[in-house]
Amino acid sequence: MNKPISEPTFAGGRIRALRKQRSLPAEAVARRADISLRHLHRLEAGQRPNTSAVTLTRVALALDTTVEYLLGVTEDSRAIHEFALPAVEAAGGDGR
Repeated sequence: MNKPISEPTFAGGRIRALRKQRSLPAEAVARRADISLRHLHRLEAGQRPNTSAVTLTRVALALDTTVEYLLGVTEDSRAIHEFALPAVEAAGGDGR
């Protein structure tokens, strides 16, 4: 039986916490995500709960994590390549 998925919630605190954990300046994350610094600060403060999927994806990539983590769907902050590629290689594939 599949575990029901709870309603995703946008957690700006996850963005801020992950950014600080990885010692990334807000300016660098905003630049990588191609958003303004003000927009990033609003996201971190939870003032943009209905942000676009594109923006959320850009922020996730800038933080090397997944959208699922930022939305609170998973507790694993690792980007997919951190665990998928080793699994493919262990299975005898080359990841291509």
